[in-house]
Amino acid sequence: MSIKNIQKLKHFGIYQDHTNTNAKDFGKYNLFYGWNGSGKSTLSGLFRCIENKATSSKFPSSEFEVRVDNGTLITQANVGTSDLNVYTFNQDFIDENISWNSVVKSILLVDKAKIEEREKLEELKKTQKADSEAYSKEATEIKKLEGAISKFGTDSARRLKMSLQSIDTSDSHYLNYNKTKFEAFIASNLQATKTDEPLLNEDKIIELTNAAKPDQKNPISFTRKAINQETFGKAKGRLDDLLNTSVVSKTIQRLVEHGDIKSWVETGLDLHKRHKSNQCEFCGNTITEERIKQLEAHFNDDYKAFQSRLVNADGWLTAQYIQVPTLPATADFYEELKKEYSELCAALEKATKDLNEEISAWHKILKEKTGNPLETGLTVDVISESSIKAFNNAMAAIGTTVDKHNHKSNNFKEETDKSKKQLELHYTTSEVKSFGYHSKKKEVVHRTAANNTLKATITSRNSEIRSLEDSLSNEGLGADQFNESLHKFLGRSELTLRFSPFKKGYEILRNESIPVEGNLSEGEKTAIAFVYFITKLKENDNKMENTIVVVDDPVSSFDSNHLFHAYSFLRSNCNKAKQLFVFTHNFTYFKLIRDWFEGVNRNRKRKNPPKDPNAFFYTIEASTVTPRQSTFKDANSSLVNYNSEYHYIFSKLHAYKDSSALSRDEVFLTANLSRKLLESFFSFKFPKHRSDIAQLMNCGLNGCEITDESTKEKIYRFINKYSHSAVIEINEDSSENLLGESQNVIGDIFTWLQEVDEIHYNEMLEVVA
Repeated sequence: MSIKNIQKLKHFGIYQDHTNTNAKDFGKYNLFYGWNGSGKSTLSGLFRCIENKATSSKFPSSEFEVRVDNGTLITQANVGTSDLNVYTFNQDFIDENISWNSVVKSILLVDKAKIEEREKLEELKKTQKADSEAYSKEATEIKKLEGAISKFGTDSARRLKMSLQSIDTSDSHYLNYNKTKFEAFIASNLQATKTDEPLLNEDKIIELTNAAKPDQKNPISFTRKAINQETFGKAKGRLDDLLNTSVVSKTIQRLVEHGDIKSWVETGLDLHKRHKSNQCEFCGNTITEERIKQLEAHFNDDYKAFQSRLVNADGWLTAQYIQVPTLPATADFYEELKKEYSELCAALEKATKDLNEEISAWHKILKEKTGNPLETGLTVDVISESSIKAFNNAMAAIGTTVDKHNHKSNNFKEETDKSKKQLELHYTTSEVKSFGYHSKKKEVVHRTAANNTLKATITSRNSEIRSLEDSLSNEGLGADQFNESLHKFLGRSELTLRFSPFKKGYEILRNESIPVEGNLSEGEKTAIAFVYFITKLKENDNKMENTIVVVDDPVSSFDSNHLFHAYSFLRSNCNKAKQLFVFTHNFTYFKLIRDWFEGVNRNRKRKNPPKDPNAFFYTIEASTVTPRQSTFKDANSSLVNYNSEYHYIFSKLHAYKDSSALSRDEVFLTANLSRKLLESFFSFKFPKHRSDIAQLMNCGLNGCEITDESTKEKIYRFINKYSHSAVIEINEDSSENLLGESQNVIGDIFTWLQEVDEIHYNEMLEVVA
């Protein structure tokens, strides 16, 4: 993977608010040009963050967004997970790796001679990387699963606590119910929570909830009553006997046929005897003796005795009606028994009603017999066994319910605890089934065992890798290669590195024996650091084709000879890099790298079919106002196409001259550019006065007619006053003066250049056009 662009860089030192608005996406080769102090090293620090997989310690509040060519975005939040292979050469690298008092950190290079072992090592590392990634990924997934199970325990315990605590707030077990208790309950009821049996229905939950309430009631007294089927069987036999019995009498047919008349006459006959009257109380006529004898014959003594039996039977039967016994009040029962008890009471009432209806049917037939004792065709049905059984069953069930109530009253805590446990089991099983708890726990065990096996394999392979690395590490070879590169770079061999087992690093020696003890020149330090960096790129057989190389100004203290060495050394070692970023302030070095990169682009254009450029050029520019801010953008064509910084400055300033309006930042920059342009131009024209800008300008005024002393003074004042950022300007309107003067002064400068050397001026216009 390669870096595509830097989309945002905020609060990163001088980069307060950089965006990618004015810069192309990066290619394989990327060259940045910027003057000292513009922010080159700061920008290299961003790549260092990606290399170290850490945010910047210098700018802890910084924000950045770096787009990778696969579409991912590296930010300060996720830089720790970046897998880009980045090596950065800058001052931080030098400070971390080299002690100029004589020691550098150890260099490890793979011995090229041990081909088979190296190939095996590469294969092992490849396998190790794949297995390590798989292990880490699986460990993360297992951790997520364990986290989900843990969260399930916490959430479920909270829900159970709310459900069970609301029943009995005095129960400390449920008042302090938590994940530990929840998981312990599952463990102690493992099979029950795995069952496929249906869970409790809503009615049962309500019943158990009521049963678990902490409201204890008094025991209930109740006497059971039962009906004997045999009693009614014997009664039916006696009743049938009465119904089938008749008496011998001289019957009066009309009285036999009309029982109501018979009763009326019988009563009247008795009244007449008691009142000793023979006169009819109804019609007033005299009742004859013969009529009295007829009636007495009809109602003889046997008749009257039978009639008395019927009356007694009626009284007995009346007493056989079932009376509902006095039952306990529903309110006296526990809540969970009230519904059951009410239903049993209703069943008892119905059974009583049904029995009494059957007894009433007997009673009706008996009264009919009593009304007409001579009738023998009357019959009664047997009292049904089902009615008696229904009564007895209801009475027994009520007794059982009373027993339940009394048992709970006598064993209150034990019974309420049972109800709570049933509810706890129901709620726990519901949660377990809904989440798939047991299958997930089993999955964790199996996956953890498999991952532990993989970890053991990784650990074992690590030992094998370390053993191979030890055999392939050749410190002497590392020092030899480093010294060879350093001697080529410097053009001399007086500086060497030698491994010190005691110091666990490489000593810097002069003439192979004398520790340098800090007396290295700046050029020597830069050379050692740069060569060491290039050497580190090969450490542990690192593949250049997979490496993003970032080089920040490796030529700050070099003379012209070393510039070519540095260029050649970089090109020969880093040409095959996955991606290369070079930062420099030195225009000569910039040209060397630029021409290399431009050659790459030209070669790509010659391909058939032609390929797009993959080398790009950028400038880093800082504003001159306080606080200073930097950004980078695509390089001006003059910087890419021409062979000196002078061309670039001429082009830049000429563009400002023709601009319709300049920003405050731009007008401050024009003063610096104007000074550089005049110094370069007049130093070439008058080389004897290169060190004195005032003398150079005086020389340039000779022979001029358009540019006079007054114009020269205005230009001199402009570049001296506004081209030194260290000057503190106390005049409040200085910025406004600069805005007003800048374009006029720039015009005067180009008029002066044209007047001094018109041929040069015109050709420069053609060059920068």
